[in-house]
Amino acid sequence: MITYKQITTADPEYASEKDLRNRVLRLPLGLVLSEDDVRGEDSQIHWVAADDGGRVVGCVLLAFPGGGTADLRQMAVDPACRGRRIGAGLMERAERTARERKLSKVTLCARLFARGFYERLGYRALGKVFTAVTIPHIRMEKEL
Repeated sequence: MITYKQITTADPEYASEKDLRNRVLRLPLGLVLSEDDVRGEDSQIHWVAADDGGRVVGCVLLAFPGGGTADLRQMAVDPACRGRRIGAGLMERAERTARERKLSKVTLCARLFARGFYERLGYRALGKVFTAVTIPHIRMEKEL
């Protein structure tokens, strides 16, 4: 069973969230999650997914740049746990959080291989493919 929880940077799960993001999003690219990567995260919303043992197996962050928009960033699911709808569960909670804040849109920069996942959730691609953290990405958005 997966449990979803909203946390802050002061919660003990934050260290596990950062570790997951580093293992899933940075190390496979030969990079390391840096202090610059986590700067300002205390003002963002963090959702984590934990397994029965309390191990963080998924996470997503929401930033609020203004203009009625939430910016989804740094979503990760442990590769051993994929296919269990954990990512969809995190997205449901992130979108609900944006709606509760009366925001009208969620934007994100998806790794190209994840484009289909976001499209199945109602996101549409914007513009051209670009390179970020050494790999192709596409900007996407969803009206809430």
